[in-house]
Amino acid sequence: MNVYFLIAYRNILQRRVRSLMLAAAIVAVSVIFSLLLALLQGVQDTMVGNGTALMTGHVNIAGFYKISQSSANPQVTKYPPLLEYAKEKIPEAAVIVDRVKAYGKVISEVDSTMIPMWGVNMDQEANVLGRLELEASAESNSPGDLKKLGESGTIALFAVHAKKLKVGVGDMVTVSVPTYRNMNNTKDVKVVAILKDVGMMSQFNAYLNANDVRALYQSKPDSTGQIMIYLKKLADVPAVEARIRKDLSDKGYVLMDKDANPFWMKFDRVAGESWTGQKLDITTWEDETSFLKWVVSLLSVLTFILTIVLSIIIVMGLINALWMSVKERTTEIGTLRAIGMQKSKVLWMFMLESLILSISSTAAGLILVGIMSQALNAAAIPIESDAFKMFLMTNNLSFHFGVAPALTTFFSLVTFFTLGSLIPAFQAAKLSPIVAINQS
Repeated sequence: MNVYFLIAYRNILQRRVRSLMLAAAIVAVSVIFSLLLALLQGVQDTMVGNGTALMTGHVNIAGFYKISQSSANPQVTKYPPLLEYAKEKIPEAAVIVDRVKAYGKVISEVDSTMIPMWGVNMDQEANVLGRLELEASAESNSPGDLKKLGESGTIALFAVHAKKLKVGVGDMVTVSVPTYRNMNNTKDVKVVAILKDVGMMSQFNAYLNANDVRALYQSKPDSTGQIMIYLKKLADVPAVEARIRKDLSDKGYVLMDKDANPFWMKFDRVAGESWTGQKLDITTWEDETSFLKWVVSLLSVLTFILTIVLSIIIVMGLINALWMSVKERTTEIGTLRAIGMQKSKVLWMFMLESLILSISSTAAGLILVGIMSQALNAAAIPIESDAFKMFLMTNNLSFHFGVAPALTTFFSLVTFFTLGSLIPAFQAAKLSPIVAINQS
């Protein structure tokens, strides 16, 4: 084995210009592929982080309460026993919060806008809403303090809504919501914080005090919108969801059928069903953010297509280089075959050249990507396009390059490039010793 490795290594050095060009091309492909994977992972992590902070837990106990057959209220009544169950029976949970759902108009002195809102309990939200950044508005030099949502008569808006309403921290706005009894209730609230936009979801979120939302809807203190369970490990989501479904069903709760859509896409279906009372809906973060999955899917497809195209180009260059090597070394191959080297050994010798080149170049590319990812994250490259900000749910590009993407890139490219060398390697192994020796 050492002899074949030495022959392959020396042949690479002997043709160093050609080898360096191929190595540079392989490094470029590995860098592009890895950076795209890192960006894709960054987008996914951002979507999970921001999505779960804004509108969903990893697993949710939600539901609909119908006071008539044609109504559909996203509400969970008598929720304290459910909250206690989640705290006692789900050891995988890291944080558990409950939020009240609301939808209404926020009115300032100059404009108004319809916004889905959440009623929050700030004593539960430090590790959830705490990941969101604050931003000073044009009307105020202060971004405010999110903790003040613990006080009655307060609201936190995202920058997109603050700009439209032309309000800043300390300004008063009026919240008007249609109640479940077809009435409109209003309440004057003070803006206590302006949140930095996090893409498309910023359009569909604002935060009020939970008791204010209950007062606006004239709901009982034991009602909420959903119980949001954040797990220590994302991999535990399927098992926890299945256990909650079984446990709550055994306790006599009526559950809705599994529907992998966010709650706001279920209104029409629920309103058309002929039942009244309470039904619980057990959902996951993937269900509640399913309308954003196409972003990740599109990035995945583009990454795959671009990588395949680049890899095919490099493989063609590798095949051409090895074919030239076979032609240049015909006499050498004939001599080796004449002194007893088997066809399989000749095949292995040429494939080893490709393997050495692929492993070293891909490894160099991965090291380079690791350094580049850290540098790019430190640079916090801003996204200028509002469209990209909206769909990527972030203001800066984020690259998450871990062990899994590195191993995926390494084994995929090394395998692909090594297999590409089979054609010229077979051609070399098939050469007749006599014909090869006599060929000038």
